[in-house]
Amino acid sequence: MMITINKLLVLMFSIFSVTLLTYTFFIPKESQIYRLINYYDFALCLYFLYDFLKQLISEEKKWRYLYTVGWLDLISSIPVVAEFRILRFVRVVRVIKIIRSIRSLINFISQNKKQSLFGFIVFLVVVLIVVTSTAVLYFEKDIGNIKTAEDALWWTFITITTVGYGDFYPVTGLGKLSASVLIATGIGFFGAIISFVTDKVNNIKANN
Repeated sequence: MMITINKLLVLMFSIFSVTLLTYTFFIPKESQIYRLINYYDFALCLYFLYDFLKQLISEEKKWRYLYTVGWLDLISSIPVVAEFRILRFVRVVRVIKIIRSIRSLINFISQNKKQSLFGFIVFLVVVLIVVTSTAVLYFEKDIGNIKTAEDALWWTFITITTVGYGDFYPVTGLGKLSASVLIATGIGFFGAIISFVTDKVNNIKANN
């Protein structure tokens, strides 16, 4: 199986998903932070499910894929069954095997620098969104007005899309610091999207 930017993203998000899963072992299940992480885990599972369907469609021998490793990919993409989450470790191992050739990985990145860079930016943005929103909820839950997972999600969405706070805003020093990181992340990400799309359009025009 050839290396693609999607496989790199699947690898990075799989490792990140396992990291989040490991973290949930150390926090109370009734906490708002646990609830917030579950929301993000659900979003990651949607991406894993998309990857599974894409892989299934591209396979010539679909039943062989399903009977060998496809079923693992499928059930590890189900967010509502906590017992299946441990299978994310299997996904990490599988993707690592796909790109186990360091030379092939380096060649792919060197030949697709812009795509690879954009992929790494997307991954970094997702990580920063999860980290900053979790941090704000942790720092603000006892003092500010960001007290629930839903509050944190709404604050994150408004902050990264409008560079403003809306109805919810941090009042602690560390909360404000986390907000500053998120605002900078939003500005940088939208700038990267514009640059990436512009480059794609220019390439299409040049080829025509």
